Amino acid sequence: MKRLINLIRNNLFGFKTNRLILNVFGYFSDDPGILPAPVSILIAAPGGGNIGDQAMLESFIKNTPGEKIVITSRSDGASLVEPYIDNVDCIFIDGLIYGNPIKFLPALQKFWSILRRSNRLYVVGADVMDGGYNVHASVMRSAIAEFAAKKGVPTRVLGFSWSNSPDVNALKSIASAASRGVTLFARDPVSYERLVTSKVEGVVLSSDTVFSNQNLNEDGIDDLITFCQGKKIAIVNASGLVSKSIDQLSEYKTIISHLKSLGFTVVLLPHVIREGANDLDICSTIYRSVNDVYLVDRLLTPDQVRRIVSEAVLVVTGRMHLSIISLSRGVPAIVLSTQGKVDGLMEYFDTRELSIEPTVGFSSEVIEKINQISSKYDYYTSLIDERLPSIVKLSNKNFNS
Repeated sequence: MKRLINLIRNNLFGFKTNRLILNVFGYFSDDPGILPAPVSILIAAPGGGNIGDQAMLESFIKNTPGEKIVITSRSDGASLVEPYIDNVDCIFIDGLIYGNPIKFLPALQKFWSILRRSNRLYVVGADVMDGGYNVHASVMRSAIAEFAAKKGVPTRVLGFSWSNSPDVNALKSIASAASRGVTLFARDPVSYERLVTSKVEGVVLSSDTVFSNQNLNEDGIDDLITFCQGKKIAIVNASGLVSKSIDQLSEYKTIISHLKSLGFTVVLLPHVIREGANDLDICSTIYRSVNDVYLVDRLLTPDQVRRIVSEAVLVVTGRMHLSIISLSRGVPAIVLSTQGKVDGLMEYFDTRELSIEPTVGFSSEVIEKINQISSKYDYYTSLIDERLPSIVKLSNKNFNS
């Protein structure tokens, strides 16, 4: 029965009907042509309280010249602050990525009116292309990229991971987009090999787009900087996403107790604050259960996070983009791997042992890695320093013509 319901949903009310609408619409609409002035569209990640999504958005803005149009799938999907305001227009299009056919058709019409006056389309790939979170959204991101490419608009999917067990519809959709000329930027060597093995065309090895932005901002975090000064800081993040599958409280209490025994002062840093997978909920619970830690009780900007991570000796995180920010500042990071997307990142730094599966008892493995980093700290920081320049160059590929 469940299979029948999914079949009806996908064929009548989901991405298959939306793809048919795209094909019919594309057939009867004229090609937009290429504008002489650079006007770039970004189909952004969901955003809305997610530092990682915001960091990818800001890296796009920083590294893309000319006028930029950011299309969001949430009304709160983009929050622009200095220096990411000039020449940027944010437009919310409800239904373009997540909508059923009834919502999708007017969304497509609105998107088409924007695409017609643009000369390049970028799609944030990240961890939302392989169907691991939402098959419909993965298929539609690839389908819209293909639609633009068929209309003659140069199109690329920015740095993304690819699972070892992708959804078959997501794979078909991204392969179809690539066959029509969409350039795909795999953000790690593991994902790159998986895509090539699946015979997907047009794949370029890159790294995450967030490595292409090193901006810092300490405005509004004076309290945090003052607290960190003169201390041996460990930044700890507990993911609300991981909390959906495992009770993390006892695990983090054990980890924090061990960090304190090594002389660390712990800062609890939520990375996502929004309904559904809220880091602040689990971080607050941990804060109430332990003593002498600092809880960041608000959502920082990516530039503020880079600044505060610069004060740290070590990061333990359940969120991949916090580890990317940490590594970009030369700070070793231990990461809980969700959706298998962290291994490739760590392979770039030759530190795959620091990617840990969030299963019951993971605290013992985290503690083992904390001890390992503490005893070989110069080794790990030199690895990061040695590898980082080439990884930044790979990240820049996402934006190079």
